[in-house]
Amino acid sequence: MIKQILGIFVPLLTCVAIFGQNNADIYRVTYLKPKAGGMDELLTGMREHNKKHHNKGIMKVRTYRVVSGEKAGWLVRSYGPMTWAQVDKFTADASSKAHRADGTKKITPYVEKRIGPTYWSPQEDLSHNRNTSSKPSKMTKVTYSHINNGTGGDFRELQRQFKEVHEKTNSDASYTMGRLVHGGDLTIFATFRGMDNWADMASSGPSWSSRYNEVHGNDAWGRWLKRIQKVTNKRHDEMRVYLEDQSTR
Repeated sequence: MIKQILGIFVPLLTCVAIFGQNNADIYRVTYLKPKAGGMDELLTGMREHNKKHHNKGIMKVRTYRVVSGEKAGWLVRSYGPMTWAQVDKFTADASSKAHRADGTKKITPYVEKRIGPTYWSPQEDLSHNRNTSSKPSKMTKVTYSHINNGTGGDFRELQRQFKEVHEKTNSDASYTMGRLVHGGDLTIFATFRGMDNWADMASSGPSWSSRYNEVHGNDAWGRWLKRIQKVTNKRHDEMRVYLEDQSTR
């Protein structure tokens, strides 16, 4: 019963903390599905639109093409980091007459479907060796975890154990754990891993299970898998490729 209560209140308290602070750690994310045969026009229009409306400050954008997963063929636009106060400024700019008119002319005609915006916040305590470079990775693997209601505390505990293995085995892996904090299903977390190419998907050195058992004891990896299966409702991933010509940061 205590764990169930914590599973409900830990995520709630996290949200309260996020909305109560004024740190620049909010990212705005939007998915765009191009119309059939409209990708080239969309990319051209996006590049021109960025020159006018997404070329400075909080309006700067990174654009990615999704190349695997259930949204393969879609584009992703990401802005941030911002404070919540800056989200107000961003929204005011994006809603201005000139901005909307330019987007309606150069982007909207080539978009079949839009999802978002959603707002995400990085979870420092669940991330390892975060990349703080202002230069984007060529590719980003994103793994989504939809957790069951009331299991937030267990999920965070398991991810801290996961991170501890990286730390105690001197892993050079780099990833950021993010959490959806507004605009969608608030039980969703995601891991973001930057890479240069598909070859970076290959693993090397001792197996992860042996490293985990080394840190947490015999058969610990098997126990971790059983626990994560209980708290997770769904997992899926996608690969994103950075589009330099359609980005301004």
